[in-house]
Amino acid sequence: MTDNEKIGEIRNLSQEIVKALLRDGYKENGKDLKEAVELLSRTVYDLSTVYLNKENNNEETLKGTLAKIQISYNAVKKEKKTETA
Repeated sequence: MTDNEKIGEIRNLSQEIVKALLRDGYKENGKDLKEAVELLSRTVYDLSTVYLNKENNNEETLKGTLAKIQISYNAVKKEKKTETA
């Protein structure tokens, strides 16, 4: 996956997280939501590091960033499923 594809996937997942959180009837699980917020904060930090080019290995940073946002997305989706189950 190219860097641009990784960034596109990060963008798509972030939009899906917002949609899930804003959906009517969404009930959060405090622990999972806290973990998701922490990982999203780390994602913002990583992306700002890439943007400012403070790290030479952008490919690895983006790979880790994508993993963090995927975990956040899963946590939010898990909470949504818990609410509808």
